[in-house]
Amino acid sequence: MASGTQTRPFLRLLEASGSPLYVIGPQEDLVYLSSGCADWLGVDLELLLNRRCVAGSPVSDEPYDRLAAALSPPTGLSKRGTASLRIQPPAIGEIRPEAIEVRFTRAGDHDKAITIAVGGTFDDRVIDQEIRDAVALRSQLDSWRKKHSEFTNLVTAGQSPAVRRLRRRLRVASSTRIDFCLCGPRGCGSESIARNIHQASSANEPLIAVDGSLMDPELLDAVLSPIIHPLTESPQSLATALVRGLDETPPEAQRRLVEIWQTFGGRLRMIGLCSRQPAVLFETDNAKSDAASSLIVDDISPEGISVDLWEILTALTVTIEPLSERVEDLPLLAAAILDRRRALGEGTAERFSRAALDAFVIYPWPEDYQELEEAIRHAIRSSRSETIGIEQLPLAIRSYRPGSGSVAAKRLNISLDDALSRFELRMIQQALEATNGNRAEAARRLGISRARLLRRIDPPKAD
Repeated sequence: MASGTQTRPFLRLLEASGSPLYVIGPQEDLVYLSSGCADWLGVDLELLLNRRCVAGSPVSDEPYDRLAAALSPPTGLSKRGTASLRIQPPAIGEIRPEAIEVRFTRAGDHDKAITIAVGGTFDDRVIDQEIRDAVALRSQLDSWRKKHSEFTNLVTAGQSPAVRRLRRRLRVASSTRIDFCLCGPRGCGSESIARNIHQASSANEPLIAVDGSLMDPELLDAVLSPIIHPLTESPQSLATALVRGLDETPPEAQRRLVEIWQTFGGRLRMIGLCSRQPAVLFETDNAKSDAASSLIVDDISPEGISVDLWEILTALTVTIEPLSERVEDLPLLAAAILDRRRALGEGTAERFSRAALDAFVIYPWPEDYQELEEAIRHAIRSSRSETIGIEQLPLAIRSYRPGSGSVAAKRLNISLDDALSRFELRMIQQALEATNGNRAEAARRLGISRARLLRRIDPPKAD
């Protein structure tokens, strides 16, 4: 084993080279950073040491934790031993480090392995298509985190028109103290989003959550009493009431909510969570434009909500589309959830097989985002390798076949939709035969996305 005096010349050479070089220890934390890293990142390196360096969500929103997470290696490193990734560190205050290529090399085995990272110019050829896909998803995730760092909720990851519309409205809700309503399917994560908005816009303001479906006027007064008393005693006091199941709240409790809100005016903010969608006048889904929007008919409240209560909340209505309407976002959402679970120390899996991602795209997700997260946690517990295959997914997802129930029902009535659907399916089958089953190439020839093709695939039915 080399002595200290023998290693010093090597360390002096590293420092003299000026190249950014850092070492990730066996526990996946930063154990060494060269002076070149200080020039590159523009920060005090002592503040980065011993921080966790794992792809995905950092252990906190502290800027140096986010910076450490951004320095992590790409997926597939433990299998291949070496890889390159273009690293774009997040800004810290006025410091905005440039993006550079970083070569990662893994040394050692199993729990004693370390990773050495050197900044420079590299261009690795990735042969494994699965790893290529994982690296592409990692790049998209890094881009999303860089552009939308204020949205820590993973539900907002993606590039579909629906999620871009969602992010714009959440940005408005987070920038000002306003009454608003979140409308979305069960399991969509609306309460987590609402709490993030409250933290961003009114961090020091007390918040009480109310289960609307269980309320009557007397119980409502009792539940809200911890905030009603300070509002009554001091004209400077502010508070927020978050009402779950607003559309399931009894009419008497809704009337009492309106009375309480009117008593304290703008000092009591109301946030409603609603599973039913408000009426839509028209929608524009232009994937190439951030101006895509929906116009809400403000004077038509969703079923189950009184007009008086709806008038309070229509200053801002945020609609969370179901995952079944965000097919193109599913691979990125799945990768983001896997990254976060791994960053929290759950399992060793770091990517999905293509078959697993195909299964995510096909499945309709009746329990929405909550079901997706639970499915991935199940897969992490079942996986014993770096790749989660379709066999690790819950049975309901890996055995699902689209159209198994709806197609039979449609055939009871001849319609134009039925004829067009069968014609489209026939064209897809012909394209798949012409490309020897290559789904990506078949989609390219048909001029549709691979996700849309997967949605349309339906096993043949007996006449």
